[in-house]
Amino acid sequence: MMVLLVITFAVGASQAEVAQSPPMPRSNGCVLHADFENYVDGVVGALDAGIRQLGDPFTDIKQGVIKVANDPRVAFEGNRCAVVATDALDQRGHLILQRRFDAAELTDEVVELVFRPVAEGATDLKDFVVWSALGYRSGRVGLALVANGLAAHGTYALDVEAGGAAPTRSPHVIEGWKQTDWIHIVLARSRANKTVDLWAGAPERAQWIGCYADLDPARAIGRAQIGDVATDAALGSGCWDNIRVGQALRPGEALAPPEVMRDVATERPALEDPLVVGAARQLFVDDAVIESTDRLDRTFHSATKHPQNPLVRPERTWETGGTWFVPFDVLRDRPDGGLRLWYGCYRKSANKLTFSCVADSTDGVHWTRPALGLFDFEGSKANNIIWQGRGVKPNFDPRDPDPSQRYKAMTRVDGFTPMFSPDGLRWTIASAPAIEQAYDASTFHWDPVGQKWLASCKMFRDGQRARGYAESLDYVNWSDTYLMLRADDRDHPQDELYAMRIVRYESVYVGLLKVYHVSTDQCDIQLAFSRNAKCWERPFRTPFLANSPQHGACDYGNLDEAGAPIRSGDQLWFYYGGRSNLHNQPPEETNGSLCLATLRLDGFVSLDAGPEEGVLLTKPLLLKGASLFLNADAQNGAIRVEIADAGDTGDPTRAAPIAPCTKANCVPVTTDRVQHAVTWANTPTLQTLRAKPVRLRFFLRNAKIYSFWTG
Repeated sequence: MMVLLVITFAVGASQAEVAQSPPMPRSNGCVLHADFENYVDGVVGALDAGIRQLGDPFTDIKQGVIKVANDPRVAFEGNRCAVVATDALDQRGHLILQRRFDAAELTDEVVELVFRPVAEGATDLKDFVVWSALGYRSGRVGLALVANGLAAHGTYALDVEAGGAAPTRSPHVIEGWKQTDWIHIVLARSRANKTVDLWAGAPERAQWIGCYADLDPARAIGRAQIGDVATDAALGSGCWDNIRVGQALRPGEALAPPEVMRDVATERPALEDPLVVGAARQLFVDDAVIESTDRLDRTFHSATKHPQNPLVRPERTWETGGTWFVPFDVLRDRPDGGLRLWYGCYRKSANKLTFSCVADSTDGVHWTRPALGLFDFEGSKANNIIWQGRGVKPNFDPRDPDPSQRYKAMTRVDGFTPMFSPDGLRWTIASAPAIEQAYDASTFHWDPVGQKWLASCKMFRDGQRARGYAESLDYVNWSDTYLMLRADDRDHPQDELYAMRIVRYESVYVGLLKVYHVSTDQCDIQLAFSRNAKCWERPFRTPFLANSPQHGACDYGNLDEAGAPIRSGDQLWFYYGGRSNLHNQPPEETNGSLCLATLRLDGFVSLDAGPEEGVLLTKPLLLKGASLFLNADAQNGAIRVEIADAGDTGDPTRAAPIAPCTKANCVPVTTDRVQHAVTWANTPTLQTLRAKPVRLRFFLRNAKIYSFWTG
């Protein structure tokens, strides 16, 4: 610990009160322990070593210095501490700290921190917030501590804002505190008694100051603000370290470990061994099922744009006269198999008011706008408007036993706040936000494997857009946001990952990834793949949905995915939003459209062989079905399959075939179909192999294979 000056204080409690002061507790930090040593520089939008927000990258308000300083000369202990400094009343600079989402709610809480007024030099402090705790959503709880003083005097004082019938301020409960001296503060809340005891003083010499009325004893501490939180009444500077919120530390108890920022990109999935192959199709987007290949090429396939694009453009009065027409989602949710589109019309207003609307289609190409009679527009309800406010991006959830919540959405209010609907048309907004650690281009998806909701959150890493991850079991209570995916050295140095929809498709998770190419100001859609929806691979950096090369085309400038792929026969349909304008190019009139692109079923990636025979050998598998199926194009060649023993031979490529399922016995596949049944002479089914680990060996000549499965 650094050498500290001895500080002399004038305290607000009488000598009699001091003599009867209760023993000072210490906090175990089980709710929050921010020593800032684990802070990851450049991350915005994820909970980072206890910090929810370090300044605001999007505000127009002037901001001062807001940082986690990596300097042991400034920190109380270790190398890092939080630093805020503003020197003008029109500036603002503050940190927001937030408890872990899974921390228990405590009946009594102990807050502990150290603070000093300046990192170096001297400054005036005017209503500079040393500590202000907030409830889960809003409103102050416990005590608020504010520092005041003039640099010319060289000393500072601490004021206390407490509760009661009306919040009151007790000025100068501590004074005579020098600008480079650390002050140790402990707050002990008794929510049952509606009081907070305050201790303050030099480290290891803190004194009991008094007992105060709690600002709001009904709620536990959810987060806290420190620094200059106003733009017209406060200024100053300060350093904080070792901030802890928790229970009173018991004798012999260890402190909760300091906060770290979880990076789910490092959490690689543990794959089954042997891998169970059932009805879910096994794709070749990665090497999860591949042991080896010989004379095979892996080919990435882009989607094919529909010749009738654009399918829907702004044309009604409430759709025009704004800035953007943005398709949000297309779902096949109607009993008759029809499709419904939800889209937003962004008006030219300061609060970015959006009219969310719907359109219907029976064939997926031609769309009509139903007259719903729900909202008035210019004196008439003969329109298809379903919401006025921030956009509604729906999820259809037939699993929910509550019929009023069969449709779920998030609207961007106070972060992201849930909305619910029985029919996707009539919506009710929740009373409180669910996700606050995210920015605009965030989406929410059901994971049928994990049986939970996933959030793909917009965040920032080193000034560039990146992707964060959060999850929930009920769509209302969400985890903190964690770092998930960012551009890497295979991307253009200015490329940013703007948005990503997560889709469970057969045996993999597919990310429809909007990539912002800053150098051209265009956004296209690329693909990412994962086996656990956390750790993603991007083997192909070419567009899956590309920008049109023609200036002024409906999808020249800025593309957005508009829903999960929808199967139509032997194709996957991908709806997307297209704009003719570049990302930062304001349109003269409402710009945007709904477009469609198609892909062969399972057709993201194929393994291709030419005239020389290629061989694919799988990893050990358990075949659960009675028959083996392929999605393949062998119309100009042939594919044969044999089943081999998966026993440990030391060399998997020498695995012995299992008769009669040999290459010689296999009836060759010689056509182009999304479902071929593989057969062997004198082999009615694969039932005898269901409990035996095996390998599949595919032999291809002038053919492509997209997937395989059993059934």
